[in-house]
Amino acid sequence: MANPVPKFNIDALERDVEALVSQGVKDLEIELRKERLDPYRVDITKPYVEAEPMIAIDGCCLCSAGNISAIVGESKSKKTFLTTALVASAIAYKRKDSKAFKNISNNITLNVLWLDTEQGEGHVRKVIDRINTITGIKKVGIEDSRLNVYALRELAPAERRTLLLDALYTLRPNLVVIDGIADMQRDTNDLRESEALVGELMALSTQFNCHIICVLHTNPGTDKARGHTGSALQRKAESVLYVHRVDDISVVEPQFCRNEPFERFAFMVDEDGLPQLCDLPVQSSDANSVVVDTLQTHFGGSVERKVLTNKIVELQGVSHDTARMRIGRAIKSGLIEQHNNIVRIASAPALPQQTAVTPQPTAPTPQPTAPESQTMLYYADCPRVFTDMEDEVPF
Repeated sequence: MANPVPKFNIDALERDVEALVSQGVKDLEIELRKERLDPYRVDITKPYVEAEPMIAIDGCCLCSAGNISAIVGESKSKKTFLTTALVASAIAYKRKDSKAFKNISNNITLNVLWLDTEQGEGHVRKVIDRINTITGIKKVGIEDSRLNVYALRELAPAERRTLLLDALYTLRPNLVVIDGIADMQRDTNDLRESEALVGELMALSTQFNCHIICVLHTNPGTDKARGHTGSALQRKAESVLYVHRVDDISVVEPQFCRNEPFERFAFMVDEDGLPQLCDLPVQSSDANSVVVDTLQTHFGGSVERKVLTNKIVELQGVSHDTARMRIGRAIKSGLIEQHNNIVRIASAPALPQQTAVTPQPTAPTPQPTAPESQTMLYYADCPRVFTDMEDEVPF
């Protein structure tokens, strides 16, 4: 008897095909996701060459390829003069009468793109002339092919961003300066727009392997960069330089640095209209005096460091980072000292250590009572009696 022919099950076939297709789609999705991830995977088995600093101050890396940085300061604090000095000193040709800053590393191979969004062409030409004078190109009387400057004052924010892209694609610069980054957007207080702008700058610095310096104002009376754009830059930047005026002198401080911070320095504009290094003004030491005065006046000379930080923020209107930096400098200069988490004025003598005394089972001996004025004088002369006891508090 012949074997029966098996009945063909079309439904089972459709289920099998559907399962195969579904599995194939899933495998393809995984492959696509892997392809997207692979370019960003950090493989420690592959050799990695540290990026050479494009600009360094006293050997401390300020700007490197694939990063962004910010120069912030109050209005008319000479932010553009500082940026001019940094860039020009970096690409300056060495000569005896050089006007370049001596604390800036030299790299004459840099190609610079400079976008000015605030000034008219007349003032932008002065910036170019200043750079050419410092680099030494002006004496030769030729145009510096390493420097490309554009005045974008009359354009809308979207048009400025488009021209930034055009310049990056056509010029391929190593170093980009955007003098007036706030003008690349409509509202610096728009969180979404600010985050998107800073994110785009980070992506461009990576894509074109360049460094982008952003120049931005601070909020009036503080050292905090303006708006959500300033906050985003402070979080994402490789370096943030803060410049402020003391009379005719501009003081430059490392506000935030991913690398080793440089020592603050000062410059002034000479009779030729060029920025030149100078001694730190005597008034610049007032920051240390503020720390000591606050410690003495409000806490009697000794208090927990965190409390002192908050008080300086409250009184001076500065950021917590700046307050911590000022306290650190006061400690480094020897004006105050720190034990555990307590800071005290260095010249103030420490109270003697209290030792526990075991009470003896003897009859109490009456003690003479000090006059009220003498007791109050003791506490007036020793205002640190309670705050120093905090050395023993385990928090």
